[in-house]
Amino acid sequence: MSNPFPRLLAPFAMRGHAWRNRVGFAAMSCRLAAGGRATPALLNHLEARAAGGAAVVITEALPAARSAATPTRVSAFSEEALPDLGAMAEVIARHGALPVGQLWHPGSANRGQRAVDAVGASAVPDGLSWTVPRILADAEIEALCGEYAETARRLQRAGFAGVEVSAAHGFLPLQFLSPVSNLRQDRWGGDLWNRSRFLRDILALIRERCGPGFLVGLKMPADDGVAGSIDPEEAARITALIARETPPDWFCYSQGTHGWSLGMHAPDQHAAPLPYRALWRRMRQAAGGVPVAAVARINHPAAAEELLASGDADLVMLARPLLADPQWVEKARRGAPETIRPCLNCNACWGEINKGAPIACAVNPRAGGRDTGGAAPLAEARHVVVVGGGPAGLQAAIAAARQGRRVTLLSARAPGGAARLEAALPGGASMAAFLDYLVAEATRAGVAVRQGIASPDSILALRPDTVVLATGAAMVRPAGLRDSRSGLDLRALLAAPPPGGALAVLYDHDHTPATYAAAEWLAARYSRLLLVTPRDSIAQDVPLLSAQGVHRRMARLGVEILTCRGLLRHEARRLWLTHLLTGAEEVIEGLDLLTWSTPRQPRQALLAPLQAAGLAVHLAGDALAPRLMLSAIREGTEIGEAA
Repeated sequence: MSNPFPRLLAPFAMRGHAWRNRVGFAAMSCRLAAGGRATPALLNHLEARAAGGAAVVITEALPAARSAATPTRVSAFSEEALPDLGAMAEVIARHGALPVGQLWHPGSANRGQRAVDAVGASAVPDGLSWTVPRILADAEIEALCGEYAETARRLQRAGFAGVEVSAAHGFLPLQFLSPVSNLRQDRWGGDLWNRSRFLRDILALIRERCGPGFLVGLKMPADDGVAGSIDPEEAARITALIARETPPDWFCYSQGTHGWSLGMHAPDQHAAPLPYRALWRRMRQAAGGVPVAAVARINHPAAAEELLASGDADLVMLARPLLADPQWVEKARRGAPETIRPCLNCNACWGEINKGAPIACAVNPRAGGRDTGGAAPLAEARHVVVVGGGPAGLQAAIAAARQGRRVTLLSARAPGGAARLEAALPGGASMAAFLDYLVAEATRAGVAVRQGIASPDSILALRPDTVVLATGAAMVRPAGLRDSRSGLDLRALLAAPPPGGALAVLYDHDHTPATYAAAEWLAARYSRLLLVTPRDSIAQDVPLLSAQGVHRRMARLGVEILTCRGLLRHEARRLWLTHLLTGAEEVIEGLDLLTWSTPRQPRQALLAPLQAAGLAVHLAGDALAPRLMLSAIREGTEIGEAA
C-alpha cells in the first residue's frame, strides 16, 4: 500500500534516535499521578499514545526541581521517582516510540488561589492568580539550573530518550525571558542576553551532563499575547540567540501566557485550523536550521501533510487530537483518516484538570488512562433498540453493535439530534464533524437507522431485548414566565430563526458554550443584545481557556451583560427584571425578542410504558440527567457495551 501521507509519515533520525514519523504526542497535563508517583492510569495513558503510532511521546510537565513539586505530577526531581520514571519510559518504548519527559517549573504561575510559596524572577504578580512570588537570589537561580540538569540525567538513567524544557505558558523560564515579568538589573535580567541566561544555562547544563546522544527540545511562545512582552519579533530574536548559543534539537511554539492570553495555547472551536501558521513560518526562518514543531488545531492528517510540505514546519505535535483518538497516526498510516475520532477543540479536557479532576475527553469515553481497555464482544445474540439519535444515542448504538448486538436506532429527526442546532452556530464546525463521524461509525458498525417519532407500540413491535432511551431533555420555562406564553427557548428559536430587529434579550441560566455561540448568532441579527444571568458573571461552566474567548467575543460584539438578575414578567415589548441581591426592579422597553437557555428536564415519557411491558430499559445522556457531552458519550458507551 502506498504511503498516503509521505511527509507526515516519513521516518528520520535525530542524534542517533530513529523517529518513525514526524508526529509527536505533545505534553499535556493529565492529573493521573498520585502522591508524586505514577499510577496504572498514567501508564495506560502514555502507552495508548505510543501504541497508536506517535514517533515521540512527551510526558506531561514534570517538576524539574523540588520547589516545583506537586502531588499530581511524578516527582522527577527525586531519586525515589526513578522506578516510576523507568515504568513510564518502558511503556512508551515498548511500542517503538521515543519517551521524552517535559521539564517544568511554574514559578509564580498559578490558576487557583494565590500561592504562598511561589518563586520568580521579580515581584511581579501572576496574570491569573495575582500571586506575587518571592524573588530568587543569584545562588538559588544557579542551583535551579543544576536541578534541571540533574532531573534530565535522572530521566536519561530511567530510559528516556530526551527531555523538552518548558519555557511556555507563563512558567518560570518564560518569567525570566519576558521584560514584563523580569525587572532584575543583575546578570539574570535587563537585556535579552541576561534575560535568556537562565534558559541558556539550563540547556547547556543538560547537554553537558546527558551527552550528545540525548534529545533536548525547547517549548516557548512565538507570541505570548502580552503587550511589551514576547511578541513575534522578540520571539524571533530569542530563537536566533538560543539556536546560536545553546541549540536545542527542536523548537516547539505554543502561544500565550498566564492571564488573558492563556487561551491562545489551546485555541478552541472558534479558531481557524492551523491558526499560528504564520508564526511557525517566521520562527523557522529564525531557527537557523533547528527543526520547528507546530502545535495547536492540527486536526487532520491532510492538514499536517500540507503544512510539512509547505516548509512552514518540520514536525507536528498533537495533544488534544491524540487524546480524542490515540490511534490517529495509525489510522493515517492505514489510509483511513475518515475513521479518526475528531477532536471538538472544546477544551473539556483542560476544564477537567483545571477543576482538579483527572483528564477526560468529550468525545473519547476511554481517555484518562482507560484507552487500553474496552469490553470484549458478547456471544449472545440480542436485539437492542436505541431511541434518540443524538450523541448519546449514536454512541450507545455504536458500542452495542460492536459488541455483536443487532441494533436499531430510532431517531425523531436526522441523526445528530438537537446537537445539529448547535453545529449550525458560530464555532459549530467541530461539532458538525463529530456528528458526521458518529453517523458514519454507526453505519460502519451495521446499525439500522429509522427516522420518525417513536411510541411504545412502535418500539414493542420491533421485539427488542433491551431498549436504550437517549431521548434528550427539554429546556424549562424560566420561573418568572410560567404564567405567560411569551418568548421562546433557544432550541425552538434556532429551529425557526426570527427575522431580527432592534433589541433581543437572552436569559442565560445555562452558562455552557452553546449559549454564547447562540448569543453571537443573535448579535448578528439584532442591533442590541442584552445577556441576562442570575449569576455574578457569565461563562462559569465553560473551561477557562474557552471562557476567555467567550468574554472577548461578547465584548467585541458589544453584547450588554446584566448579572445577578432574574426574570419577573414579560408583557408585549416590555420585560421586568429583579436584581437578586438588592430586590430592585428594572424595566426593559422596546423588546423585539425574549429567548432563554435554561436547565433542562429529561424526556422520560417512554420509560414507564416500556418498563410496564417487561422490557429492560436504560437511560443515557440527557434523558438520564442533563449534563455535558462528556457524560453523554461515556454513558452511551457503557450502556451500549452492557446492553
